[in-house]
Parts: sequence; C-alpha cells; structure tokens
Amino acid sequence: MAHDQVTTLRADGRWNGNVTSRPLPAGALDGLSAEERRTLSDAWLARASTERRVGLSFGVVHEALLKLDAPKTLCDLADRAIDDEMRHGELCRMVASHYAGKEVDLLPDLPFSYPPHEAASDALRPLLHVVGQCCFNETIASSFLETSVDAATDPLAKAALRELLSDEIDHGRIGWATLAAVPAPLRGQLQAWLLPLARGNLKMWRDASRPYPDSPAFEAHGAPGAARVEQALLTAFVGLIIPGMQALGFDVAPIQAWVSRGAPTNDDPSLYVAS
Repeated sequence: MAHDQVTTLRADGRWNGNVTSRPLPAGALDGLSAEERRTLSDAWLARASTERRVGLSFGVVHEALLKLDAPKTLCDLADRAIDDEMRHGELCRMVASHYAGKEVDLLPDLPFSYPPHEAASDALRPLLHVVGQCCFNETIASSFLETSVDAATDPLAKAALRELLSDEIDHGRIGWATLAAVPAPLRGQLQAWLLPLARGNLKMWRDASRPYPDSPAFEAHGAPGAARVEQALLTAFVGLIIPGMQALGFDVAPIQAWVSRGAPTNDDPSLYVAS
C-alpha cells in the first residue's frame, strides 16, 4: 500500500506538514493470518488515539512553561510537540491501514483530562504538569518505544516506531531541561511529589496494557507483549528517571524502595499523596 506523506498537519510542524522525515518502506504481510492482521490494525489504531490525546497534554505543558517563564526554546519545542503528537496519530493510522488492507479512519477522540494537583501551590502546579508529562510519561514512552523497535523486524513497523521514538526523546528533554533551569526553592517543593508522580504515571501505563499476547509474530510488527512492556516500564525508572532525578539533587531513596518492591500501583493511593 502506498503511503501518502501529505496531510493537513501544521505547515510549521517538524516536517512541514509531512508525516515523516523520509518515505516509509513497504511492510510485509507474509505469514500473518487475517485475525493477526486485524489485531495489529486495531493495536496501531488504538495507538493513534493515544498519540492524539497526548497532543492535548502538550497544550497543557505549553501553557505551564509560559507560566514558569521557561526559555523560549523550550516553549517552542512544547508547541511543536502538540503537532508532533497529531502527526504520530496519522502515522499510526497509516500503519493500521496497511495491516487492514484498506484505509481506516481514526477512532473517536479519547476522553482528556489532566491532574489538578489541588494540594500544590500555584507556583508549583505548572512544574508538576511539565515534570509529570515529560520527565515521567515521555521518558517511559521512550523506553517502551526503544523496546518495541528492538523487537520489531518488519520494515514498516520498525521505521514507524523509530519516527515516534525520535520525537519522544525530544519531548522528554523538555521536562529535564525545565527541571534543571527552575529556581532551587521551587525545585525543592517537588521532592514530596516525585513518588506520587511516579506511581500515577506507571499506573496509567499498566492500566493501558496492550491486550495482545507475548508472540514473536506480533512483536515483529510493533506490538510487544505484556512481559516485554513491563520490563520496559521498569527499565525507564531504573535506567533513566531515577538517575536523572539523582543527578539533579533529589532524594531518590523513596522511588528506589518503591521500585525494589515491584513498583506496586494497585495498593492504597492515599499512601502516595503529596503534602
């Protein structure tokens, strides 16, 4: 199936309104049953919906950065991220169409909300939105996508995942750069919120666990199974988030202890409320 690179995305986006930086390779359907193709199409279409919802989250991040008086480069990158995520949605829809053997439409938009963080000060709340979305969610997404790329062998799926990963790494950097730049007193207020943010983001990822089984056939086409996904989630904390927070001077002992217990997310949420 040919892949049209012209979309209605913003002309001032990363690729000037194109979905990808270069033409996508052809994908292979050999050896896939009709049922497997339907599962893969559904998986990529569900991913499209999630990516588009994240675009709305970056609208919140952009507003938060303006409130924090963040450097213009970071504000501009967050603004671009809104379009990046919409482009991701179109890319995933294109891959879903490949597996379906026909053009498929996007699913209805997913419900959108973001944490109100009512217990936080007015000064801290914007920083929580940036850190939660970028330092936590986008860093976890990068680990998930890196794992997906490593497992994928189909040319189309692998290329699409790499496109997603290249953006998610940039989106995560927004949070880390912001966190490094904010005044020390404000950064200090964040300490009590690190574990609640960690648990909340990991719970969201686990609750959205991909419904497909651990199967080389699915993993080859960009749909990693539950065991591989769980490993990627924990790797994000052990290899990226905890070292990053430690480098910025935070006490990471509470998160390390939580991860050492398997990072539980189905226990009493009141245990993780920041004050």
